[in-house]
Amino acid sequence: MKIKLKSLRIAGFLIVLLVVPALILIKHYTPQSGFLRLIYFGQQFKASRLEEVNNVNPPTTNNAGYDGQFYAQMALDPSLTRDDFERVLDIPLYRVRRMGLSFLAFCLGLGKPSWILQVYALLNVVFWLLLLAALGRFIGFHRLRDMLLAIALLWSTGTLTSIERALTDLPAAVLGVLAVFFNHQWITSAFLLGSAALFKETSALSFTAARWIEKGKRLDLKRIFVSIVIMLLPITLWVVYVHFRMSADNNIGETDKFAAPFFELVRKFWKATHDFAGVFPQGPAHQQGYYVFEVLAPFSLAIQAAYLIVKPRFDDEAWRLGIGFALLLWVLGSGIWVEQYAYCRILLPLTFSFNLLLHKHEPGTKFTAWYVAGNVGMCWRCHEYLKPLVKATLNF
Repeated sequence: MKIKLKSLRIAGFLIVLLVVPALILIKHYTPQSGFLRLIYFGQQFKASRLEEVNNVNPPTTNNAGYDGQFYAQMALDPSLTRDDFERVLDIPLYRVRRMGLSFLAFCLGLGKPSWILQVYALLNVVFWLLLLAALGRFIGFHRLRDMLLAIALLWSTGTLTSIERALTDLPAAVLGVLAVFFNHQWITSAFLLGSAALFKETSALSFTAARWIEKGKRLDLKRIFVSIVIMLLPITLWVVYVHFRMSADNNIGETDKFAAPFFELVRKFWKATHDFAGVFPQGPAHQQGYYVFEVLAPFSLAIQAAYLIVKPRFDDEAWRLGIGFALLLWVLGSGIWVEQYAYCRILLPLTFSFNLLLHKHEPGTKFTAWYVAGNVGMCWRCHEYLKPLVKATLNF
């Protein structure tokens, strides 16, 4: 009887977890275009889009669209051989470095443009389910802290933004987490980390998560060398290929990506507080809520980074997964701190690393305190999807 009740409790929790991604799919589905609204095609890029995309006639929800529209078109030509391809992308050499998700969509879509686009739109959901399955396999959902870990990873703003805008962030971060879970199989772990870098090149900051050190044992230099080759070779070969295939004129830099340490983070806090003061208390409730989280989200990310820095655990793969991103946070530029949809997903490996470490190492009240502080700002997208459901339930 106890086993049955436990199984029912876990099943109920899994059903609850699935609610938010299900709501995202429902919101973005239309009978005419399937799930293509997840890609966020923009009206201003319609003239430069690939002909196959215009033939499908995807919905355009706003003027500019979002980054996923470029990665989706890369899936139609992952070899970069088309003469008209470079005009399709806003920043060609920057975009094509992240070919992993696009190439996967091309393979699963069997070369058919309409299938490829639908597959690309849904791949983030597949990786979300893969992460859910990995959490169930390697950790389980038996204790409260197990469930809180799953919520922090699967419902964070960074995770949900990647799903609802068909981006590369969640798939890359999931591959990094899988590398941690498979750390005893060092070749598999290195392969997963190398694959993550093909999905998003900043995943190279997590390469130190490879199993290169074991407590009480000497460093295995041969293993370290082979791991480095496995991780670096794919992204290195791809970058070399890209630079031979594409014009150097397309190497447009964005100078607002990085800044002096702490400068833009402090400025973000000041601006977000000022913006909130401008809409409180007379402004619309939705706008007030958004700006509250524009203050809380950087605060939570700073807490996550501080935790990894003040509690170093060099022998823990989960710590090494996120420490590079903990350091990255302090030097991010103004172009990243514009909105939480950007910085929360960019720093997703930090959020995953932080919560994995809390789950593993922190007892009782320490776990609660760190968990609340590090995740309170990560709830905006989850709140936005659950709020109508809660209201409908209460009014029923």
